[in-house]
Amino acid sequence: MGKLLVVLLGFFCLMGAAYYYLQGRQVGGAGASEKSAPKQRLDNVREAAKRIEDDAQRRAEETLGKAQE
Repeated sequence: MGKLLVVLLGFFCLMGAAYYYLQGRQVGGAGASEKSAPKQRLDNVREAAKRIEDDAQRRAEETLGKAQE
């Protein structure tokens, strides 16, 4: 019974340390003022999609203008 208790206690301590390590990297520390990696990646994708849509719109307007001439 005592060995099982020691193993469980060690397991929970290890999982708690891993949890705080991962949460600390996301929320606090030196990177707290910077955007998180997933948020930054999402922002980059949104900017790229906006550029693609603007370029497609510009090309469609140019084609329409040439067709009307």
